[in-house]
Amino acid sequence: MNGIECFIFCIQKTGLLYPLIGLIALTFIFLFMFYKMRNNESLLASQFSMTFIISFNLLSMNCDMFNWVWIYLGIILIGTILMSIVRIYLDLKLDKDFFRLPPHLSEIEHHWKVDIRILDTQRIKAFTYKNKIYLSVGLLERLEKDEIKSVVAHEVYHLHHSPNKFLSSLLAITSMTFLRFNDQHRADRYAVKKSGFENLVNAFRKLQIKDAEKRIKKLSSIVID
Repeated sequence: MNGIECFIFCIQKTGLLYPLIGLIALTFIFLFMFYKMRNNESLLASQFSMTFIISFNLLSMNCDMFNWVWIYLGIILIGTILMSIVRIYLDLKLDKDFFRLPPHLSEIEHHWKVDIRILDTQRIKAFTYKNKIYLSVGLLERLEKDEIKSVVAHEVYHLHHSPNKFLSSLLAITSMTFLRFNDQHRADRYAVKKSGFENLVNAFRKLQIKDAEKRIKKLSSIVID
């Protein structure tokens, strides 16, 4: 019995061949929605479905030819270990390399009711991690106060509305798509709504953000509408 015949036999034996076909079709529909409309919830749905399909197939297999089962599990294990190491490194580094927000900027923190911490580096950095927002000295030195507010607003969106980065990364690995959830545009729109279009645009350009002009163009069409 060759590999394909073995696969079909094992799936038919479980009595779930047609449900599996339906789930595969649903996965492709979600992927199509993602690529057509860049709806990141569709990406997460397709990745979850794909992870379920792969896991279900592996559990139903009893054929010797499926040695790639161990390769799949190895990829997941290595990916999880690497992400865990990164998290441990960030925990150690961020606990050591930050200092509190200067008094003249503390009102931004109070306004958003978030914990903002400053990284002692000239590299441009702004990100969320464990319910905190981190901004670098290099970023603060390049921006005016209202522009900093727009950056913080962008990160506040990620803090309250974006899915957990670790789980999103793990889902990307287990689904074998390796695509990360990315809702930057929604965060940009939120920042514009809360702090103004010009402030965010000025921040993008001063910080020389990658794909800044493309993101500004998308925001411009919304503002015009």
